[in-house]
Parts: sequence; C-alpha cells; structure tokens
Amino acid sequence: MLQRLYLAVLILFCLELGLFLTVLPWSSVWERNYFLYRYPASGAWLLNHYVRGAISGLGLADILVGLWQAAHFRELLTSRSIASPRPTRESVPRGQTA
Repeated sequence: MLQRLYLAVLILFCLELGLFLTVLPWSSVWERNYFLYRYPASGAWLLNHYVRGAISGLGLADILVGLWQAAHFRELLTSRSIASPRPTRESVPRGQTA
C-alpha cells in the first residue's frame, strides 16, 4: 500500500513540476521576479529565449517521465515489491548483523 502511494505521489510530482517548468518561463511572473530586481545583471540571461526554452524543455522531459511512470504503474509496483526484503530481527542468527 505504501509503495502504491509513494509511486502515485511521485507521478503527480513529476507532472506538476513539469507543467510548472513548462509554463512559468513564458509567463509575466518570470519577468517580474525577485532575482531580476535584486540582481539586475542576471536579467539579460534570465530573459533570454534560449534559457527559457531550455527550462521549458526540462519541464516537458519531466512530464514525459511522469507519463511513462503512469503508463508502467503496475510493472513498477511489481518490480519494487520483488526486491529483496530486509531480513527481520528473528531471521538473523545471534551474533551476526543484517
């Protein structure tokens, strides 16, 4: 159950972060942020269309990762549940460490 919840939260995080990185560089919030007022020399770099495109491309890649994980949800759950479990305290002989 916990693995299913973890994977669902990871998928939602990837999709949300990807959408945020794709849209934000092209919004007015990007042009009126704290760093442009605090460090005016960084304005030319942050407002460059190639930098904005690179950040949007990173967001699209993140969306694709989230969609891939959503499409392979069941396979990822089975591969994670088959992983070798940690031995319990009772299964380790006395004097040995796990």
